[in-house]
Amino acid sequence: MSQDPVHLLPPPEAPELPAADADGQRVLDRVADGSNVVVLGAPGTGKTSLALRLLAEAVAGGRDAVLLAPTRTRADWLRGRAAHLLREGHGDGVVRVRTPAALALTILTTSLTRRPDPLPPPVLLAGAEEDSVLASMVSAISWPGLPVEATGSRAFRSELRNLLARAGELGVTADELADLGRRLNVPIWGPAAQLLRTWDAQGRTSAERRAQTRKMDTARLQDRAVEALGSWDSDAVTVPRPVPDLIIVDDYQDCTAATARLLTALAAPDPDGHRAQIAVLGDPDVAVETFRGGTPSLLVAAEDHTGLGASRLRLTTRYRGEPAIAAVVADQSARVPVTGTAAHRQASLASRTSASRGSGAPDADRVTAPTGVEAILASSAWQERAHVARALRLEHVHHGTAWSQMAVIVRSAADAESLARDLRRRGVPLASRTPAVLLRAEPAAAALLDIVRAAIRDQLGGCGEPPQREAAINLLTSPLVGLTTMDLRRLRRRLRQDPEAAVATVSGAEPSEPGVSIEATTRTAPRTGADVALLSLVADTDQASAFARSLDGEPLGAQADRLLIAARIIEALRAAVGGVPADTPRDVEALLWAAWHASDRAEAWRAVALQPSGSSVRSLLSEAAEHDLDVVTTLFKRAEVWAERHPGQDASTFLSELDAEVLPSDSVAPQGRRPEGVAVMTPARCAGQEWELVVVTGLERDRWPDLRLRDSLTRTGLLVDAVTDRLTAGVTASGDGAGGSGAVAAARAQVRADERRMLIMALSRATRRLLLTATADAEHAPSPFLTEIAQSAGIALTDADGAPLLSPDTGDLTLRGLVGELRRAAVAGNLETATAEERRRGQVAVELLADLARQDVPGADPATWIGAAGPTSTSPLVAKGERIRVSPSDVEGLAACPLKWFLSRNGGSVPASDAQALGSLTHEIAERAEKEHLRGPALKAAFEERLGGLGYPDTWLGGLASDRARAMIERLDAYLSDCDALSIRADVEQPVRADVDIPVRLLSPELRDRAGARIRAAGLDAVPVTISGRIDRLEHLGGYEQQDEDHPGGNNGVRVMDLKTGQRVPKDVQRHPQLAAYRLALASHGHHVLGGALVLLGKEPSKRSGDGYVLAPPGAALDPSPAALEPADRSGDEPSDGDVSTAAEVSEDYWAEDLVAGAAVAGSGPLLQARTGEHCRTCMVKDSCPVQVEGRRVVS
Repeated sequence: MSQDPVHLLPPPEAPELPAADADGQRVLDRVADGSNVVVLGAPGTGKTSLALRLLAEAVAGGRDAVLLAPTRTRADWLRGRAAHLLREGHGDGVVRVRTPAALALTILTTSLTRRPDPLPPPVLLAGAEEDSVLASMVSAISWPGLPVEATGSRAFRSELRNLLARAGELGVTADELADLGRRLNVPIWGPAAQLLRTWDAQGRTSAERRAQTRKMDTARLQDRAVEALGSWDSDAVTVPRPVPDLIIVDDYQDCTAATARLLTALAAPDPDGHRAQIAVLGDPDVAVETFRGGTPSLLVAAEDHTGLGASRLRLTTRYRGEPAIAAVVADQSARVPVTGTAAHRQASLASRTSASRGSGAPDADRVTAPTGVEAILASSAWQERAHVARALRLEHVHHGTAWSQMAVIVRSAADAESLARDLRRRGVPLASRTPAVLLRAEPAAAALLDIVRAAIRDQLGGCGEPPQREAAINLLTSPLVGLTTMDLRRLRRRLRQDPEAAVATVSGAEPSEPGVSIEATTRTAPRTGADVALLSLVADTDQASAFARSLDGEPLGAQADRLLIAARIIEALRAAVGGVPADTPRDVEALLWAAWHASDRAEAWRAVALQPSGSSVRSLLSEAAEHDLDVVTTLFKRAEVWAERHPGQDASTFLSELDAEVLPSDSVAPQGRRPEGVAVMTPARCAGQEWELVVVTGLERDRWPDLRLRDSLTRTGLLVDAVTDRLTAGVTASGDGAGGSGAVAAARAQVRADERRMLIMALSRATRRLLLTATADAEHAPSPFLTEIAQSAGIALTDADGAPLLSPDTGDLTLRGLVGELRRAAVAGNLETATAEERRRGQVAVELLADLARQDVPGADPATWIGAAGPTSTSPLVAKGERIRVSPSDVEGLAACPLKWFLSRNGGSVPASDAQALGSLTHEIAERAEKEHLRGPALKAAFEERLGGLGYPDTWLGGLASDRARAMIERLDAYLSDCDALSIRADVEQPVRADVDIPVRLLSPELRDRAGARIRAAGLDAVPVTISGRIDRLEHLGGYEQQDEDHPGGNNGVRVMDLKTGQRVPKDVQRHPQLAAYRLALASHGHHVLGGALVLLGKEPSKRSGDGYVLAPPGAALDPSPAALEPADRSGDEPSDGDVSTAAEVSEDYWAEDLVAGAAVAGSGPLLQARTGEHCRTCMVKDSCPVQVEGRRVVS
């Protein structure tokens, strides 16, 4: 297939800095005089542009200047703009934008490594690695009054991390924290003080830890840098202090107290008289990092309280936004508590000419583009997103606004991810982002990690040995190879057809166990042999290559080629591991590269990612491939950084760290420029940026503002208030009394102020149009913030009666959405109940659809509509005269709903759920327990080895799930122990296959009518059924000897036991379809089936029963159903034609035969019946079911 040529995008055009106005020039002059300055300005007054100009002019003048941003995200964005400026003749081309932590790391690294006796460089703890270190410390401390489930959770560690960070930033020692806990009645601060003592020791040198690498968080990193600057000469550092001439800090309101201490130390002269000049810029009204320690009061403190002695300057002209937008921002700013001064809020809006910005179309073509502030109340959350998508596409299509000139701002990162997926589905291109990822949870990264782990654990075989089955199957079904379970089944079938493979595998098969039929043994051996042959192929590239060549051009050729890829991956990793001496650490980068290079996925995924997105399916595939490539790049960058930080450590340590992560990590991998799109982000990420259209969404009550108290368990906010003297007399942490309620009220007021600051940040990003959206339905109401803005802007949100004014429901403004609307109008216009206006609209819709169909627009041609055309085939699923094959589980599904059974078997199923994964693991453990006789502690230990594979998170809910799984194993152990006590022997995963002919005369009248025509047409008088399946446990009751005339040999009785991890007892369990089918199959082989039951491992047994498990039905007592079908012995039971009552009685006696025959007939087609019942509640194919509202897609 031809592919469009790849076009490289040119570098983006960076906007030039606007000329400095009078206020900006005063700042430039004051900095040129050598003074420290603090610059205050409202949103849109040009603070960020001024910071960049300060940097550019300082570097151009030969000064060593650095621009600091409070977060890495903002530093990355500023770095791009600064790089352009410094390349364009404004300096030496060196990028000088960093975070305070990065500057501190440079200072501390220089201090430790440039000594006569060097020390290891420090390592910054951040994100996932910090959480992992904290988890090991928390578990070693006793936390009175808190359960282990709580102290082991990620949420608890997150609160502790904030407490430790704030204590470090505020300079609170462990002893001071414990004392404050006693005085303010906060018991948790006692054990937290023990943790703080250990945490504070990070980074400090000591004789016993001299050679250890020092790891610390950002707050302590900056304080250690301050200590290093103070002891520079006494530490005999051989190079000068790395102190810049000028330090510019943008968005200083989001910096922490630790940053303020670092700046103070840098501004102090050294013995040679050199110091850093400090210029900080910000606005306390848009602080969005307060939950991470951001301190808006630092802007005021910079004047005289922190040692900087800075002069205050103001920017008084606002260059961003229309008058209506500026008025809304000013109104919200006036509602924020004043931090030091409010003078900076008095900024005038510049004229339209001087405030103009670049746009996606010439101004002459954009005179009709909407401006100002608008609000939309949607009828549902789904409709709110539909309105947002439609507004963005309307702005682009009708007004020519570039996608890159639009942004959607939501309160939280989780909302941003969800909204981004929905907007992409609705045809809105999104700007490229580098979201944080949990590498072990990403399929592409997990595949590489799993196969490297298998190589390290020597699970890939070698020296003639095949790889372990689990490792090989995981590789084959991973994204690196891409085989499905259906592909593996087809390959196994092909290998079973290979005589040489069959002989090799059967010769290695073990003899059958006693009590197992010969038919079962002959069926088991090829299955085992196919697996062995499959493992042999992936163990030898020569064999795999020969196998692929033998299937070249055949339907399985592509799958055989992928087997060859798996073999190459295993061979490459064997070579990489085998080439390293036993006592030498294995290089994680080398192992990852060996697997990745051998997989050849780079080119394959690149080709998919670059495919033109002509359809929604192809677009999704392209995005998925692009995402996988990004994830792999992130993994390699993470491995590179880890190897630099941990020289000489084995690759297994890196894998263990990733396994222990519960927090996603930010990607530090480089990315190229990608096509422009709409930005979807949080207020914290949009600082310093602006867009023509800004949509602020999710303005509902209890959502924005979210007034829940942060760190309610560790009371971090109370610590900040206590240290900064904001507590009134008599206030304690307890909620009892006036003091306690006052503390809670004050905390909530602080949270409300922080939420409003985030809102102001979002509102102030718009230059031309601001759109606010919310949902108003039975569960949602507009936020008080939205109500305030509407009142300020003169927007009506309710009618005279107080009811919300909802915007009409809308569809997607895409070609697909247009086709959908036209189809709906066309169908509505042709109904008998259609009005004249609906008929007119329907006629227009038909004409437009016809025109679109001529243009080959998907979905426009009625011939392609679901249900409009006749069936593609009227042939039955099973030809007349052939045996109808059903499994016992099929009998259960067909008895419930034949249509659901058919659709689920042909693509209507969903991926395996956590419950299904637990069920599979439990069955594997049960099989191993019987074969290896694992009981008690041995059984539980076997389960614990595999528990981690379920992927339960290290949270309270994850702990509950693990406990439920352990309880299932305890019930399994109790059941197996009872079986041992009764001398019951069991065959596990026992295959069974039986050909059963069920006479038509034994069926119920209704079923006889349905089956009669089919059976008689084939010249038969019975329904030919083949029952095929696997029994979880076929138990042989050794104490029971047959004495009746039907079993003269004294054959032992058996019973069928099926393990279930659910807890629901099925209705009419005495006639359970699956158990009845197994019993019928076994009886046809001459077994005397004494009963059958479900072992409900997920259901807690009643205390009165005294059993450690639940059987359903109790005692394994199934309802009797005759299994011997000799007509001569039951001639008196034969119903005569027309004798309905006698027929009904016989079918009741033979209920199991009736059930199996009914399932066989129902699943043979061509008509498949849809049935309603309890199964409809969880059905995944409702939209294809004619008895469900979702499935009625056409009008007949």
